[in-house]
Amino acid sequence: MISKFPPIQGGIAAKTYWLARGIAESGVTVHVVTNANCVEKEYRIYDPEPGIVDNPAIHYIDPDIPWHIPYSDLYVLRLLEKSLEVVRNNHIDLIDTNYLIPYGIVGHLLSTMTGIPYILRHGGSDIAKFIEPCIFGELLTHVVRNAAAIITDERNKPFFAERNSNVHVQPPYIPDERFFKPVITFRDIPIFAYIGKINYHWEHKSLDKIVRIFSGISKPHVLKFIGQGNGLSEFARFSNENELKRSEFHDFVHPARMPSLLGEVDCLLHFEKHNPIHGFSNLICEALWSGVTIITDEGLEMAEYAQYSQFIPKHQVIRLNLEEAAAAQEIIGELIENWRQPVRFNVEGTLSFNQYIADTLKVYRSIN
Repeated sequence: MISKFPPIQGGIAAKTYWLARGIAESGVTVHVVTNANCVEKEYRIYDPEPGIVDNPAIHYIDPDIPWHIPYSDLYVLRLLEKSLEVVRNNHIDLIDTNYLIPYGIVGHLLSTMTGIPYILRHGGSDIAKFIEPCIFGELLTHVVRNAAAIITDERNKPFFAERNSNVHVQPPYIPDERFFKPVITFRDIPIFAYIGKINYHWEHKSLDKIVRIFSGISKPHVLKFIGQGNGLSEFARFSNENELKRSEFHDFVHPARMPSLLGEVDCLLHFEKHNPIHGFSNLICEALWSGVTIITDEGLEMAEYAQYSQFIPKHQVIRLNLEEAAAAQEIIGELIENWRQPVRFNVEGTLSFNQYIADTLKVYRSIN
């Protein structure tokens, strides 16, 4: 147990939720400041967290701001205002930010105003969308240099190490094995699922190819799309036009419900080849730990996940050539035909969630 009380800046995304929960369980009081209540309605999670949790405490930004010209959502200002309120009303020793934009910037501003040191984290999209093309280069360089510590992965360590002397390498994400573990829910037919955002450019995630493949499969199965986004209505229309009959559409679930959702899925569909942003997927990690079969393509690099496991069972990952729809239909058709009951694989992790939290607390203690 340590005497630091960090507010974690970030949305109620899976990584933030489980990290905050794990730190809180270690005896640290955690305050999460988030704009999750004000993001676009297409991406908002309406599913409430099961149960009542006092720690971590969740603080949402003010949803109402005056109309102004030129209009802006003012997320940075609203996050900063709420964070200052949390600092005023609570004893805060450390700020832990998750994602460079906008939360890293908010952490830097909050630290400048209050004198509380801040830790900087990032996501894969941060690097691809802002760091690599050098967008907001001057601003982010300033934010990186002034952080009390940087938590990054091995791949991105060189960039941050050139700009900050206190860089710590951690896995991007380690699922909590108490919850993400093989669980079998019995059913009569196999369930396939795509879980994720459905944006305007849903073809980048090969959702069009999923439709064309499964439209030609008549054997009994269920195909679920658990996702939201500004491309959902167009994608649903595309699915109907291609006579995708055995499909269901569902909204996002709260991260706390993801373990039970994966327990109801036999095969997770996740394709990377046509996605312009390749990076570590929390969902793949969770599915592996849950023993779910992953149907993917040659674009998914398993080495990054394999290094955190003693081994990944050979048959847990099935690769399709999406350019060969007939061959893909045959592989999935055989899988359905040979299906008798749910199957779960066992992945032996080399790193535990407790170690992931312990390493984070070690970084906290290193900051004076």
